[in-house]
Amino acid sequence: MPNTFAYIVLISWPLISLIFYKRMPIVNATFWTIVGGFLILPVKVAIDFPFIPPLNKETIPAIAALIGCKYIKKSKINFFPEKGVERWFIIILLIIPFISMVNNQETINSIRGLTFLDSISSTVKQYLVLLPLILGMQLIKTQEDQLILFKLLVISSLFYSIPILYEIRMSPQWHTMMYGFFPHSFLQQYRASGFRAVVFIGHGLTVSMFVAIALGAATVLLRKKIRIIGLSPWLIIIFLFMVLVLNKSTGPLLLGLVLFLTISWASQNMIRRASLLIAFIVLLYPLLLMSDIFPHEKLIALATDINPARGESLAFRFLHENLLFEHAQHKLFFGWGGWGRNRLEFSVTDGYWIIIFGVYGFIGFVALFGLLVTSIWKAAKTSVLLKSESDKKLLLGHALIISIIMVDQLPNASLSAWMFLLVGALFGRVRYIKNQNMLNM
Repeated sequence: MPNTFAYIVLISWPLISLIFYKRMPIVNATFWTIVGGFLILPVKVAIDFPFIPPLNKETIPAIAALIGCKYIKKSKINFFPEKGVERWFIIILLIIPFISMVNNQETINSIRGLTFLDSISSTVKQYLVLLPLILGMQLIKTQEDQLILFKLLVISSLFYSIPILYEIRMSPQWHTMMYGFFPHSFLQQYRASGFRAVVFIGHGLTVSMFVAIALGAATVLLRKKIRIIGLSPWLIIIFLFMVLVLNKSTGPLLLGLVLFLTISWASQNMIRRASLLIAFIVLLYPLLLMSDIFPHEKLIALATDINPARGESLAFRFLHENLLFEHAQHKLFFGWGGWGRNRLEFSVTDGYWIIIFGVYGFIGFVALFGLLVTSIWKAAKTSVLLKSESDKKLLLGHALIISIIMVDQLPNASLSAWMFLLVGALFGRVRYIKNQNMLNM
């Protein structure tokens, strides 16, 4: 059970964010409100009022950021995107819970059927999940805004590496010491006679993914020849790569390596094509499974050759994914809805994609992952409007980071508020470039 301090920190976060918005520029304040909440607030602790979704480390920072932007900074913030296919994807995601409710009246595995109140709660929760994306769309405009976001991401990873390295050496302890309980399986954090850090994020894999994305951001800044807190980007990249190696999570380590090699060495055309290819493979993943095209056995064999334990882990994930996918196809288009109806007895839901597919169906999956794909697609098309090669690399590097985030949602469930902020930032930057190009015509 969480201690009293856990609830105090959670409740205090809006007040802390108020200080951010009073003392910082709007982009900086929004970053520290959302990303700071992700890094610091307790995991699996929530204030649960009737008829509304739980207020936790994801939803409280999002609400605080909206209030800070709209009512403290007096910024003109719309509650929905004004136009574009992304607007319709968001509307679809907010409507689906009501359709799922109509289609899920029966009791299953002793879980009652869905009600109208469940649909309202689910819609509010879905909006709060997407709120950082909506804010990012409107806050990130200029290249300077985009660079500030990347700089802050790298700086936060450098400071967070201190408790990460502590836990790698001493075992995951911070969450228990501060909030009174450990948020996940302690055994899963034991790797190669050592430990993976958890800190206040919840799992070693998620910690590593945060560092991997920060590594990608540092590589983007390397291409722009920008120093961070007086340090060379090369020094930061080497350090973050060492942290990834020490945290012993193979998947994020490989994804971080892909980001570094592609952004630092590939041409802009290669980055553009790689981003689009990765994004569309993830979007088509359910269809690849239905067609029995995806090479599960080859991936398991490859992982086993590298590390037998990792091969066994991957086989376990694929087994449960296939079982859940078969179950999801019984409510193919709009899903099983909430309350765990998408799960099977003794099933393990690792991947974010199968969670979304099971809860919101094929339509919900396409709408949510279509948002990410659309941001990458628009960035790829808009990059040709930029004259500077380094400016193109910045935009396309951002797009590649989003595509790598998508890849991680197949085996893991790491997509959270701070990542949605990055997706929204890409949308915002693309829209600003288009508007400026139209003004200059």
